[in-house]
Amino acid sequence: MTSPRTKFIRLLDRGFYPVELPPPFRTRNFSLVGDTLPVPANYSGSTTFFDGATFRGPLRTFGVINPASYLLLSRFIADNWGEISRVYRLSACSGARPTFPNLAAEGRAIKAASLATKRLSQRHLASVYPVILSLDINRFYGSIYTHSIPWAALGKQEAKHRYRAHTLSAHWSDRLDTLVRNCNQRQTIGIPIGPDTSRILSELILSRIDSEITSTGTGLGTPQTYHNIDDYQIGVYRLNDAENAQSNFVRAISRYELRLNDFKTSVDHGLDFAPSNFQRNFDVLQTQNGQNFVEHFFEILYSQIPQHPNSNVVGYALKRFARPLARNREKDLVREYLQRLIFAAPQQVRWILPLLLGIYRQKGVNAEIRRLICWGIETCARRNDVGSLLWFLYAAIFLEIQLTSAVCGQCLGMSNEIVDLMMFHGRHAGLFSFRVTDLRQRYADSNFTSPAWLPLYEIGRRGWDSSAAFNKIGGADDIVGLYAHLNANDVQFYNTEQGSFRLDMFKNWNLSQEDFEQEEQGLPEYDNFDFEDHWGDYE
Repeated sequence: MTSPRTKFIRLLDRGFYPVELPPPFRTRNFSLVGDTLPVPANYSGSTTFFDGATFRGPLRTFGVINPASYLLLSRFIADNWGEISRVYRLSACSGARPTFPNLAAEGRAIKAASLATKRLSQRHLASVYPVILSLDINRFYGSIYTHSIPWAALGKQEAKHRYRAHTLSAHWSDRLDTLVRNCNQRQTIGIPIGPDTSRILSELILSRIDSEITSTGTGLGTPQTYHNIDDYQIGVYRLNDAENAQSNFVRAISRYELRLNDFKTSVDHGLDFAPSNFQRNFDVLQTQNGQNFVEHFFEILYSQIPQHPNSNVVGYALKRFARPLARNREKDLVREYLQRLIFAAPQQVRWILPLLLGIYRQKGVNAEIRRLICWGIETCARRNDVGSLLWFLYAAIFLEIQLTSAVCGQCLGMSNEIVDLMMFHGRHAGLFSFRVTDLRQRYADSNFTSPAWLPLYEIGRRGWDSSAAFNKIGGADDIVGLYAHLNANDVQFYNTEQGSFRLDMFKNWNLSQEDFEQEEQGLPEYDNFDFEDHWGDYE
C-alpha cells in the first residue's frame, strides 16, 4: 500500500499532463516543491483546454490544470484516499477503478483494469444473458457538475440536507468540490480530460450511480452490470427488461446532471455482442521477415482498420511490431507504407511518428518529408485538431525542418496557448518564422491564473522573449511569487533538453536509434508485448 505522500508525489510527477501530448510535455522537479510552494488555500486558476482527435477522428476537449490548483487538489486526494476508496466500494461493477500501483519504473500515477478484465466481464455477460444493453453517458467529463461530488460521497438527499443545515462544509467532499472548482476559475460544470485526478473524481460519481442503478427494487443486480468509465453494458433476459434498465439508468444519471448519449445506445443479441479480437490476425507475422513481413503486416493492418472502427488497430499493431519494423532491411518500404497511413489518418500521428522519426533520422530528411510534415500541420490546423498538430510541430523540431511564415501563421491563428509555446520553441531553435509582435499583444494582459500560465512561465523562464508580455515571473501578475518559487527550484512543465527528442522518450515502445541502424536478415526479434495492459489506448 502506498503512503499519502507517495500518492501525492506520483500525481505531481506522473499524472499532470494528458498522455496524448508529445514527449516535451512532462513535469520535472514538480514534486520537489510540493511542501514549499506558497499556494493560498483559496487559490483559483484556469485550466488550459485544447481539442484533440481520438483515434476514430472526432475531436474531444482535453485540459491542463493550473499547477498551483493541481497541487492543492492532488494533496487533498492523497490525504483523503481512504475516504475516496470507501465511496468506490459502493460499486462492484466497475472495470476501471483507479488504484495506485507499486511503480518502480515509468508509468502513470494511477492504473485501471486491463483489457483481460474487460473481456472476461463482457464474455461472461454474453454467456449468461441473451440480451446486452450498451449505454454511454454523453460528454461525461465535460458535463460533470462539481456539486455532485458531495452527492456521490453522501447520497444526494443527505448532502442536500446537510447543505440546508449548514453542516455540509464540515464534510471532506465539500472541500473536494471547492478544490475541483478552483481548478477552472470556480466553474461548476466540467472537469478536464487527461489529468489522473479527473479519473479519480469521475469514478466517485460513477460509484454512487452504480449503487443506485443496482439497488433493491430496480430490477438490476451487480452481476448484470459492467462498465469501463462511462461505457456501460447491462445483461437482461428480455427486450422489455432492456427498456426498463435503460429507463432506470437514465433516471439515475439525470439525478447527477448527466445525460444519455443516444447515438451510442444499442441492444445486441448472442453473437452480435463480442469483445474485439482483431489482434489475433497479426499472430501469423511471427514467422516472416524481410519484404514479405512488411507487405503482409500492412496488408493485415489496412484490412483490420475498417473492420474494427471502435478499436485502435493502428496503435496496437505499430506498438506490438515496432522493433521488427524498425530493424527490417526494407526501411524504405516501411516508410512508404507509414506515410500512406499518415495521409489517410493524420489523427493517428502519435502512433505513427515514433517509427517514422527513427527512419527519417537514419535516412535523412528530403523535400518529400518536409512536405508531409507541412501538410500535417496545415491539415490539423484547419480541423482545429490541436493534439495532432502538436505532434507534427514536435516532428518539425525533432527533424530540424524550417516552417515558413505562412505555415506558422496557420498555427498561430488557432489562438491556443500550448501551440504558442511550441511555436516559440521552434522560433528559438531558428526553425519557425513568424511575427512575434502579434503574440506579444495576445499575452500582454495575461497573468498566471489565466489559461496562458504555461507559455508565460516557460517562455519567461527560458528567456525566449524578453518583452514585458512574457517577463512576468515574480512580478505583479505572479500572485505571492508562486511562479518565482517554481523557477527558483527549476520546476519545468516543458522540456527542451535533447532527451525529449530521442526515440527512447516514446514510453513503452522499447525503441532506440540503434534499432533503426540494424538490418534484420533472419526472423525478427519480437517484443513480448502485453496487449492486455494497454487496452485503454486501443478501445
